Amino acid sequence: MLLVFAMLPASAHATCGAEGCPFIREGIGPRAGRFSLGMRYQDVTQDALWNGNTEADRADIITEAAGQLATGEHGEVELYTRTRSWVAEGRARVNDNLELTASVPYLQREHRHMIVHGFFFNPNWVDEWKFDGLGDATVLGHFRGLLPGEGHSITVQAGVKLPTGRRHVPDEERINLFIPSTLEPSIRPGSGSTDWIAGVQYARPLPFPRTLPLTASMLGRMNTRGTDDFQIGDELQAGLSGGHAPVEWLTLLMQVNFSAHGSDKSGEAGEAAHSGMQALYLTPGVSVRIAPALSMYGLFQARVWGHTDDANVVGKRHFLVGTSYTLGR
Repeated sequence: MLLVFAMLPASAHATCGAEGCPFIREGIGPRAGRFSLGMRYQDVTQDALWNGNTEADRADIITEAAGQLATGEHGEVELYTRTRSWVAEGRARVNDNLELTASVPYLQREHRHMIVHGFFFNPNWVDEWKFDGLGDATVLGHFRGLLPGEGHSITVQAGVKLPTGRRHVPDEERINLFIPSTLEPSIRPGSGSTDWIAGVQYARPLPFPRTLPLTASMLGRMNTRGTDDFQIGDELQAGLSGGHAPVEWLTLLMQVNFSAHGSDKSGEAGEAAHSGMQALYLTPGVSVRIAPALSMYGLFQARVWGHTDDANVVGKRHFLVGTSYTLGR
C-alpha cells in the first residue's frame, strides 16, 4: 500500500528552518574608538521536537504526518539542525550621532529530516546534509539622538540584508522512496533574497555605579522572495539588556530576548516551508576587558518559553563567544 502512495503524484510538507541567536549587541565590548572590528562564534543545536506550546514526542509527530498519506502527501519531519557560525563584523562611527555596522557569517551546518512513508520511524527514510559556506551580509545604519533627561537616548536603525551567501549546495535535491526530498532555501547558507531591516533602541541610565544603561530594543526584518522564488517569513527580535561591572575589567551581562518568525512561503505548492514560531530567552553573559581597546565576551541563551504553529525542532540553548577591538578616536 505504501508503494502505491509513493507512486502517486505527491508532495512533501515540512517545517524546516534554522534558528539564530537573538541578542542585543549594544554595551558589549569597548566603544571609545572610531572604528571597531570583531569576530564571534555562535553554536545553535536544534534537537528538541516542539508542537504548539510544549515539547513533543517523535512518534506522535510522525503519526500525525502519516495521516496525510491517504491524500498523496508525504509529510516531512525535521529531526536535527546544528549551525556553527563565525561572524565577522565591523563598526564605523561617522559622527556623534551616526554609526554604520556590517557583518558577514561563515556557516557550518548539519541538517536531518525524514520523509514520512509510514506510521513509524525508519532511519532509511532520513536524509542528511552537511555543508558550509558564506552567509548573507548585513549592513545597518544607527542614528542616535538624545532625549530630555541626562543620558537618555533613542537610536533608529535601518539597513539591508544582501544576497551574498551560498544559495546552492551539492545534492540538495534527492529522491527518497520515489518522493522528492529537498534542502529548502531557508536552511542553505544564503537565502538569495534582499531583505529590509528597521528597528529602534531606547537607552536609560541607571542610578548605580558601574552599571550599564538599561536598553530596550526592537528590530524587524521584512523578507522578500529569493532562491527558487522561496520567501522566508518576516522576523522580529525584541529585548531588554543591562549589566554591572563589579571590577573595572569585568562586566556581568543579562538580557531577556524575544524572537518571532513568520511562516515561509514556498515557490511551489509541494515544496516544504518553515512554519511560524516564537521564543523567549534568558541570556546571561560576561564581558572581559583584556586591554584598553580589546575585549572578549560570552553569552548563554536558555529558551524559557516557545510556541510553534506546527510541529518543529527547536534549540533549548544557544551560546556564543566573541571578541571586539577598537581603533582610532
